[in-house]
Amino acid sequence: MFGIKKSYPKTKMKLSFPHWCLILLILLNQPTPTLPTSSNKTRPSKLKHQTFLYTVGRRKMMEAELRCHTRMQMLPPYQEEGLYCNRTWDGWLCWDDTPAGEEVQQPCPDYFPDFDPTEMVTRICDENGSWYKDPESNGTWSNYSMCNAFTPDKLKNAYALYYVAIVGHSISLLTLAISLGIFVYYRNLTCPRVTLHKHMFLTYVLNSVIIIVHLVVVVPNGDLIARDPPICKVLHIFHQYMMACNYFWMLCEGIYLHTLIVVTVFAKHHRLLWYYLLGWGFPVIPTAIHAVTRWLYFNDNCWLSVETHLLYIIHGPVMAALVVNFFFLLNIVRVLVKKIRETQGDDPHMYLKAVRATLILVPLLGIQFVIFPWRPSNQVLGKIYDYVMHCLIHFQGFFVAVIYCFYNHEVQAALKRHWAQLKIQWEQRREPRNRRRTHFRAAAEAAAAAEAEAGDLPIYICHQEPKNLEPALELVEKNAEVIPMELIEQESCA
Repeated sequence: MFGIKKSYPKTKMKLSFPHWCLILLILLNQPTPTLPTSSNKTRPSKLKHQTFLYTVGRRKMMEAELRCHTRMQMLPPYQEEGLYCNRTWDGWLCWDDTPAGEEVQQPCPDYFPDFDPTEMVTRICDENGSWYKDPESNGTWSNYSMCNAFTPDKLKNAYALYYVAIVGHSISLLTLAISLGIFVYYRNLTCPRVTLHKHMFLTYVLNSVIIIVHLVVVVPNGDLIARDPPICKVLHIFHQYMMACNYFWMLCEGIYLHTLIVVTVFAKHHRLLWYYLLGWGFPVIPTAIHAVTRWLYFNDNCWLSVETHLLYIIHGPVMAALVVNFFFLLNIVRVLVKKIRETQGDDPHMYLKAVRATLILVPLLGIQFVIFPWRPSNQVLGKIYDYVMHCLIHFQGFFVAVIYCFYNHEVQAALKRHWAQLKIQWEQRREPRNRRRTHFRAAAEAAAAAEAEAGDLPIYICHQEPKNLEPALELVEKNAEVIPMELIEQESCA
């Protein structure tokens, strides 16, 4: 009956760091409320066993209704000429006086976790000065259909990001476990720098384990979220703690590198105790404060919601650590460029080396979250941003393990020495056997030929080994030479 005008929200930027990590969990777990068809049927009356999030949503809706009625009383009467539709509250949103024959729109409300506030709600005022009515219910109608986040495209995108998270953390967990095994097994690699690497790798491992358990056990289990057992909140606390530990160990790496490269006078006086306190001890404080305040003021089911500023209790110190690391990175690159310029003059390749050093340090220090902190509201750019940041976050452990373990020259040298040692041992084991077999076959052939000449035994076409040569075999084993193994020189850490 009436054409729907296409409109797009104004391009704006949103700070997404505290929200985008958990928004996928909300999209996959929360039930969908019934969309309104008329102004007198917009309240979600069918949701009898709502979670805490819907309690919060109803409270927001009642506050919005109170503000709407107050605003309608304070606004002056409509003063334009011609017919118009009266100001009204449709059950979810407030609509001002609208001239006849126009369509008005406003952003979707954020009452429910599966509503997308970036989409728009539309309402039509017909030529008679009446709000458009639904032919079936004969009640005024607002078009909230775009607010529902569970459109096929968005659901497909959410599942894709879900599997990216699982695959990324699984691969990171595997590579980090191998890297930790290498650092622990080869004692000649032990030094303060590798010790910091091991602790940071351990935070990656524990964080990946918790996230995989959360994604596999909690996220698909709607009944578990509805029951809201204490164990899922305990899992959330450990997740927040390990996330904070992860970023603060990145800060420890930044402090160590900055001290080693920039403030070289203190390079020989590193005390790892302070790093342990910063990496493992300090995150306990914001995690404990967050857990207590979350329990008292925003006790939603399994603490999945990101619609609370209490998350900044943890994310605030984390973002501060990332900003400090960002300045450390700039200063480190400045010093590296200066040293390269002093040694190589104005060689154009020095800038490539500086860029390479910067790119290597980025995954270690977590600077990508400072470089790309804003999510564009444009649909295509927002989707690209989501995939890029998801890959950087969930595969970060893999990148760190590859760059700082598998591509490390000291690690490669240790692995090559160990492989050479294993080859020597394998050759030592095979050489006595080959020598014993050769001697055994020669003796057996000589004995068979002698017996054949004597006529006592026929000549066998297929050689059969006699069973009475075990003493000779033992004698050969006793007389076998053993090649001594070469001593491996231990390499000191740089």
